[in-house]
Amino acid sequence: MQNKDYVGFINLKTIETAIKIFSIYSIVSTILKLWNSSIHMIITLMILTLALLLNEFARNRYLTRAKKTLTYYLSILCSVLLAAFLLYEVYCIGTEIYMTLLLIHIMVSANVIPIWILTIHFFSFFVALRANGTDIKEILVSYSFILAITYLFRNSLMEKAEIQTLNQEMNEANDKLKAYSVRIQELTIHQERSRISQELHDTLGHYLVALNKNLEFAKNIIEADPAQALKVIEKSHQLSKESMIELRKMVNLVNNQILPKGLRKSLYEIFEHFQETCCLKFKLEMDPELEFIDPDIKNCIYKTVQETITNGIKHGHASYFSIHIHNEFNQIVLQVYNNGAESPEIKKSNGIKGIESRVIALGGSVKFYNKCGFWVEVTIPQIA
Repeated sequence: MQNKDYVGFINLKTIETAIKIFSIYSIVSTILKLWNSSIHMIITLMILTLALLLNEFARNRYLTRAKKTLTYYLSILCSVLLAAFLLYEVYCIGTEIYMTLLLIHIMVSANVIPIWILTIHFFSFFVALRANGTDIKEILVSYSFILAITYLFRNSLMEKAEIQTLNQEMNEANDKLKAYSVRIQELTIHQERSRISQELHDTLGHYLVALNKNLEFAKNIIEADPAQALKVIEKSHQLSKESMIELRKMVNLVNNQILPKGLRKSLYEIFEHFQETCCLKFKLEMDPELEFIDPDIKNCIYKTVQETITNGIKHGHASYFSIHIHNEFNQIVLQVYNNGAESPEIKKSNGIKGIESRVIALGGSVKFYNKCGFWVEVTIPQIA
């Protein structure tokens, strides 16, 4: 298995190293106890122990674990045979522990257990212990127990590695979805801007060119033919009206107005615009903390107030407007009242439909009703 798949196993390296040091200490201590029997045998066993350590060091240092090559498996096999021989000649707790560590390593070091190395390990372990007088039943029971525990440990590591892989894949998929979402949003905005630009060019461009030509013609003939010039001016006036209608259609396509000056100041600019041309009165009550709510909600409030005032002046001939904006039980509530003429039936114009669509898109609700004037009441859940 790959290193990244076995983070838990790698974290046990310190414990594994400490156990190996204890095992080698036990082996060397047992070998030195043979000092009075055979110097030649002690030297041979010391050389074999050193060879075992060097082989372990070389495998862990130079042989990659990401790709299990034949050299890697031959190195494990060499360690098994050397440890088994030491277990045969130097029967102690150290050699038994070392053989157990090799069994764990064989079981958890690859996606597929190398059965041929596991088989050699078992027979080497069996022969070495049997030669030292260990009962067959005891050997089989102890080996089976260690093998079962190691297999469970292996499964636990594999499940953990699989969960980590799935989490990583899920995170990568989420990142891709976010990137795609941003990209799609950018493309949508770009396409919408292109469409609006094209509409402005095709529609308003036509009207402006025609208007310019008509006015230029009227200027040239006004002294020679005043009557014809008047007709051309009237035609130019009609063209200007039609171009304003088309402009309003284009403006209705723009749904995301930015309020860099803040909601309160932007609303006062609406009031000032109308106050310069009409004798109108406006009253605004707004909670100060609402300046910090979600920009989409502020834009919705701004456009709703703007459209309501426009309709109140145009259709209801209102002279007084009262706007209340406040937070009520984690809901943004907007109430707009005007003293215009009451209508027996509220017809849903494009302006009213636009208000509804913007509010509903934010998960809110809107009501229109007559009560000593005209009321618009909007409720939008506040975004955390």
